Amino acid sequence: MKRAAVIAVQVAAAVLVGLAIRELWLAVTNEGNSAAEPRSAVSVTADVTPNVVAFGTPLVATADVVVDTRIVRPESISMQADFTPYELAGKPTVERHVTGSSAHVRFRYPLRCLREGCEPAAARGVAEFQSGLVRYRFRDSPGAGRDFVDWPAVVVASRVAADDVEAIRWRASETELPAVTTRFGPKGLATVLLVAALALVGAAVWLGRRLWHVPAVSEDLEQRPIRPPLERALELARAELGNGVGPAERRRALERVARELDVLGHEALADDARALAWSPQPSTGEEVESFARRVEDAVSPEVAV
Repeated sequence: MKRAAVIAVQVAAAVLVGLAIRELWLAVTNEGNSAAEPRSAVSVTADVTPNVVAFGTPLVATADVVVDTRIVRPESISMQADFTPYELAGKPTVERHVTGSSAHVRFRYPLRCLREGCEPAAARGVAEFQSGLVRYRFRDSPGAGRDFVDWPAVVVASRVAADDVEAIRWRASETELPAVTTRFGPKGLATVLLVAALALVGAAVWLGRRLWHVPAVSEDLEQRPIRPPLERALELARAELGNGVGPAERRRALERVARELDVLGHEALADDARALAWSPQPSTGEEVESFARRVEDAVSPEVAV
């Protein structure tokens, strides 16, 4: 039994020594996952200048990241920040410097706030920003690391002192204002407006009926027979003579008579009408009347009358 106990103690001691040697080896050679990386390999500091500002004063937020290049890849370092309600007043800059086994990366954010929420009353005298986030990758392991950046608070001071506010002569009065009065009550005004609206609608209806009213056709016009086109053309030619119009209007009237004769199939009379219309000398009243009688005698009563 003693021999078995001694062997068990020796085996346990050997296992513990082996585990200790393994942990020492991993620490020296930087092997293992990202969770086993030493925190001292990454250092992050943040600052905001100036730390006391007035409304509209620009400020600069700076984050300095120092890493051990044997553990962290300096080119993989990135920054994520949100400074609401402040906004960027320029382009952020990133400076990277590598010296031996150490790398220094500086992030600079120019900020300014000119909107509601940045004044001392809204900020309650202190502007606090959300924590930023630094991301990076390790050199000998696939894991990614990150660190939070706690931005210092900024004191927002007022441009107006309390004594200045007390010295202002305010025009407002703390006394109660008299009740609002009107010449017409709401009900009376509504009644007047309703009556006026109805009057306007009635006037619009009356005017519309007057504008769109079409007079009824009289019985005389409905019973009046429609005269043939040739008869109307002859009447027009005779009327041109009685009105004392010029030769040009008389020629057009006779040309219309010629067209109507062509329609009825009286080509000879149509030719005579055109010869009379376009003769070198303007036709006289006797010539037009004589030709009209010839047409009335030659054309059947069913067509000419």
